[in-house]
Order: sequence, then C-alpha cells, then structure tokens
Amino acid sequence: MLVSKICPHCKERIKKGALVCRYCGRELDPDEEREHDLYSPNWIFAGFAGLTVGAALAIIFGYWKERRRWQDEISDYSVGGEFDKEEF
Repeated sequence: MLVSKICPHCKERIKKGALVCRYCGRELDPDEEREHDLYSPNWIFAGFAGLTVGAALAIIFGYWKERRRWQDEISDYSVGGEFDKEEF
C-alpha cells in the first residue's frame, strides 16, 4: 500500500484514513499523524527523479571523459608523418 500508516499500538500497517485499527481494534487519533510521511507518493517520485538525474549525469560524465581520452589519442598522430614513430 502506498498510502498507509503504522498503528501506534500494534505496529501493523493500516490505511491512512482509518479510525480503528483492523488488527488490534483500538481507536486511532486522527491528529496523531506525522507531518512528514516517507511513504507518500511525492517522496517516492522525488527518489526516482533523483536516481534518474544521477544516472544521466553519470552517463554524460563518462561520455565526456571517454571523448576527451579519444581526442588526446587522435592528437598524438600527425597526418603527414603518420609513420614517423616506429613501434616495432
């Protein structure tokens, strides 16, 4: 369940708007709810958005680093004196 809360008496997961716990049968105080619920859809969306942005930045950084290495390797060769250095 995405929209749920924990019963303060029996610690079972129940629906967010419940007035009575279905497991222990005790009445719940609606004013007792926490202000910041970590299971709310907004936090889940923010987490996925953060992971997506982080992955995109990692891919861009890897591409940039590989491109730079490739350009450095290409600049070591000269067009006219391609075989100036003998590597044998």
